[in-house]
Amino acid sequence: MTVELVMPEQPEPEPEPGRWERLWGSITGFVSPWKATGALAAAVIPVPWTGYSAATTWAYMMSEARGMHPALGYAIAISAFGLAVRRLTGRRTLLALWATAVTFFGLFGAFEWFDVVVIITGVHR
Repeated sequence: MTVELVMPEQPEPEPEPGRWERLWGSITGFVSPWKATGALAAAVIPVPWTGYSAATTWAYMMSEARGMHPALGYAIAISAFGLAVRRLTGRRTLLALWATAVTFFGLFGAFEWFDVVVIITGVHR
């Protein structure tokens, strides 16, 4: 009597996901794409009685605060964005996503790109 041992065929391993698949997986694992799209749309769609969106209104307010004093504009914009992100990481609701989108656009109202030149060289306009 002879016993012949046959190794079962090993299934081929699944290929590693690509960079974009991993990025999309991490984003959709954090927040639903429909919620993110809805929050961004709500942030940039103009409010009917004003004609401006919430994001542009917040960016304008941050540019006005920066006009009073640059540090004031930066402090308000960064702290509001930080609070919105903290709220977003705690509760992934549509309102938290909306607040994060609005305050993110508000950062552009507070930032002035010439500040980098002032920080590096010390030369003002």
